[in-house]
Amino acid sequence: MIKSICIETIFTEAPFEKRFELVKQSGFDYIEFWLWKDKNINKIKELREKNDLKVASFSGDQNYSLIDDNESEKYISFIKESIETAKYLKCNHLVIHSNALGPGGLVLKDYKEMSNYKKFGTMLNVLKKLSPIAKKEKITLVLEALNTEIDHAGNFLASTKVAAEAVQLVNSPYIKILYDVYHMQIMEGNIIATIKKYIDSIGYIHIADVPGRHEPGTGEINYNNIIKTLKTLNYNGIIGFELFPLNSSEDAIKIIKEM
Repeated sequence: MIKSICIETIFTEAPFEKRFELVKQSGFDYIEFWLWKDKNINKIKELREKNDLKVASFSGDQNYSLIDDNESEKYISFIKESIETAKYLKCNHLVIHSNALGPGGLVLKDYKEMSNYKKFGTMLNVLKKLSPIAKKEKITLVLEALNTEIDHAGNFLASTKVAAEAVQLVNSPYIKILYDVYHMQIMEGNIIATIKKYIDSIGYIHIADVPGRHEPGTGEINYNNIIKTLKTLNYNGIIGFELFPLNSSEDAIKIIKEM
């Protein structure tokens, strides 16, 4: 398993550019971040190389919704741009979502007027169109279900089952689930059984505890057993630590290193 540090949430005591060095000094080789359009990508490439780091992932979508058929072509076009950026940064994963997200993860439009059948159908059609593009460029798109109770009210994709069904119907090794333990503990619980059931569809994992979205051990999730399960299942992919340290980044990093 590969550990990736989210520099949008960890080491935020330091300026963004300093965080690359802090991650490396802490003994990690992978970083991830959220949006790319608002960042200096040339600088990120420079800092990645200077600190001998790899970019594990970043958000591949931004202003457009996967479930809006009026935005499908724009969504695909934006993903193509993101793929080119990923290739430039030598990043192999792009995170994608059902709805466009604004500042703080705010769902920009909930599409209440649209049936869930149409939302799913549009999402599936777009994923099928993206599949050969992702395959050609060897960039894996990981589809993330989010919690709608605390952080992302109005988001369509809010369950592992629905995400997995979409991924399984597309049937591509380059279209997978991003299984976020924090989000799914809030929405459905039953974490270990869910991981076992859908492990073949999972291409990336995010970790944070509940409540608070802090480091493991601060809340109710038994991460020792979850990690044991992943090892038993021979999961050798990336685990991204997208969490907000309860006290300090240094304290959180110590816990992450021990996992």
